[in-house]
Amino acid sequence: MRGLGIGLLLATLGACGGSDTGGAGTWTATVVLEAPDKLSGCDIGDLDPRRPGNEIATVCGNGDVYVVHRDGDAWKHEVVARTQGEPIQCAIGDADPAREGAELVVVGMAAGTEDSGGAGAAHLIWWDGHGWKRKLLFEDTALIHGVCIGEFDPARPGHEILLVGFSNRATMIFKEAGAWISETAADLGSAGKTAVAYRGGAAVVCNAGTVVHVRKTGGRWGSEVLDQAEAGQSRVGTDGQRLLAARDDGALGLIGRAGRKDIHKEGQKLRGAVLADLDPAAPGIEAATAGYEGTITVLYPKGDAWRAETVFRDKGRFHHLAAGELLAAGTGLELAGCGYSRRLTVVARR
Repeated sequence: MRGLGIGLLLATLGACGGSDTGGAGTWTATVVLEAPDKLSGCDIGDLDPRRPGNEIATVCGNGDVYVVHRDGDAWKHEVVARTQGEPIQCAIGDADPAREGAELVVVGMAAGTEDSGGAGAAHLIWWDGHGWKRKLLFEDTALIHGVCIGEFDPARPGHEILLVGFSNRATMIFKEAGAWISETAADLGSAGKTAVAYRGGAAVVCNAGTVVHVRKTGGRWGSEVLDQAEAGQSRVGTDGQRLLAARDDGALGLIGRAGRKDIHKEGQKLRGAVLADLDPAAPGIEAATAGYEGTITVLYPKGDAWRAETVFRDKGRFHHLAAGELLAAGTGLELAGCGYSRRLTVVARR
């Protein structure tokens, strides 16, 4: 296990003062990892049973899979696995009902880089009491780009894993009688980018601009298009009732029963969609996004409008954004962003 190097920026970065968009206090940002290559995806959860609280998992273009944790006032990290192909995204959850606690599912290429073509792969990573273990769960005909873990099949106890990607399929993975089983849940019509557990199933955002709800009812998998946009949809989040979808045209759309309303627009692709209570001092649920402009933005609801506050600016494009509890309880959820700068950054309201 390694701590942060001397040359890595440890101090607070890009702090922004309070504004009329939120409560009192400031947003602070801390680089907690600098990797040798692009960091494509990250997630927050209680993955390491040796430590209290949550960790951050993140995946690097060179195949390294990191787990980052807080140790007192410092952040430390370790490489817990290395994949042969480029990893793109990851998710923490109770993927294996036979084991206590959570596991990490990493998806990407079976071999080579995202641009090289070929099969996609999904790996399961866990701590077995003595060390980190990795198992190949599934190979698809093309890149697996997104993954989420949740209770998707009402006929089965426990959680399942949903994989989406450039095969244009949503694939359900689950463990039964000690064996891992896969079944096709939906034809998405285009490449699936990411997914989130939503209303008894999963919401998948796709290259063709669709948001597809994949769900099992009456013992059969089915799908329904919830939204059709003019540009590809790339990231998705939810507060349980609404969806937040980030698009390739730089727009951020809030999707509810009445349809979609775009609440934010940037000049380049967005690669983050978080809908959560990020600022307890402000009323309501906030939204957050990040993207190719290199910024992390928090949006506050103000009546029918949303006001945007830039809370961090990086030196490269962002590729993913996650939210979860990392610091003191009661101060709101923290954001973790990563991308082409090779840095993993934690942003918090203080």
